[in-house]
Amino acid sequence: MIRSCLAVCVFTVLTLGAVAQCDVITDWNNVVLNEIRAQNTNPPYASRGMAMMHLAMYDAVDAIEMTHQMYYCTASAIPGSSKEAAAAQAAHDVLVNLYPSDSAKLNAALAASLAVVPDGASKTNGISLGQQVASQIVAWRSNDGSSTVVPYTPSTDPGKWRPTPPSYAPALLPNWPYVTPFCMTTGSEFRGSGPPPMTSAEYAASFNDVKSLGAINSTTRTAYQTQTAYFWADGGGTSTPPGHWNMIAQTVAAQKGNTLSENARMFALLNMSLADAAICAWDNKYGYNSWRPITAIQLADEMNNPLCQPDPNWEPLLTTPNFPEYVSGHSTFSGAAAEALGLFYGTDNVTFTIGSDGLPGVYRTYDSFSQAAYEAGRSRIYGGIHFEFSDASAIQAGGEIAQAAFTTALQPIPEPSTLALAGLSGIAGLGVIRRRRA
Repeated sequence: MIRSCLAVCVFTVLTLGAVAQCDVITDWNNVVLNEIRAQNTNPPYASRGMAMMHLAMYDAVDAIEMTHQMYYCTASAIPGSSKEAAAAQAAHDVLVNLYPSDSAKLNAALAASLAVVPDGASKTNGISLGQQVASQIVAWRSNDGSSTVVPYTPSTDPGKWRPTPPSYAPALLPNWPYVTPFCMTTGSEFRGSGPPPMTSAEYAASFNDVKSLGAINSTTRTAYQTQTAYFWADGGGTSTPPGHWNMIAQTVAAQKGNTLSENARMFALLNMSLADAAICAWDNKYGYNSWRPITAIQLADEMNNPLCQPDPNWEPLLTTPNFPEYVSGHSTFSGAAAEALGLFYGTDNVTFTIGSDGLPGVYRTYDSFSQAAYEAGRSRIYGGIHFEFSDASAIQAGGEIAQAAFTTALQPIPEPSTLALAGLSGIAGLGVIRRRRA
């Protein structure tokens, strides 16, 4: 029998026309999404927090099942421990560390999760396991560079980023390239080749594309494209771009009827890919330090490219974010998420319907993960805040990040018969298979 879900997680899957199936993994996915919205969490911090929480839940569940490689933790489960209690406690303890001001709300969510688990040793042992796992994850990430202050000075050189209107806010998170990755070896592992030369025809093509389609008063952008810009904007007070893809993942999980264990692994793979996508995107942003379309278009006479004509009064449809342009964070997140979900389900061709925090009541149906990723990337051109070459490079990098995560992390543990055939050397390597230590 499907248990009752937390009140915060009941939503309608339009493609099924029914209330979605929930479990402790999706319950807490909704809890973290609501925290991200309420606390106005920026995308890199959101991706880090979701990865920490989902990896803690995954390790808690896998410590009991012992079917896959654990991600980080060394906690051992007492046989018969409750997976539900372990996962809920692990998620709660991670989120209380990340959002201490909302501890009362998180305590209430934990109480709701534990209330449906029968009292007894199984529940008690599961709670203890969840506490151990969360403690290890939190301790590991406590010095990961996410709170390190890195000085940054804007440049006035042609092509380089500088603060943009209307707020002219300082650059956001110049430290993020140096945050410890979740699966990548370094933040620069998937760095792109950079923007094309400003004097090139390729640069001019992207320049004129966003100049036409992304202008606030564009006459070439269609109504659908305008809605697309807002549908995928995922700005402050929303679930953010990585959160939007977690909403997609949850919708598809309900359609597929995933088990708790399948959801634990799927969300862990998805969110470690998204967290590394943020690090990769910010590595590119501050590695290349490229100016935004609004600056390029208004100051195009500095580019020495006759194909790029300036418009000092040009404004974008969306407010320009306060960090460098190349590469697109939205596109990196979307490329990583689409690839991770496609790899998990064994196909890109999954039809789903999803809404948007920024456009309540508006829903869109996509026939594949890559179709949604492509549209999310293009939305930033329609919004006037990214160039096409930045979108294309980011989609590719995101996909490569997810491929690396899927092929190296959380792998199945061979059956005993397989290990016997592998011989003593394979058995000796079991400790490496069981967990990933950073």
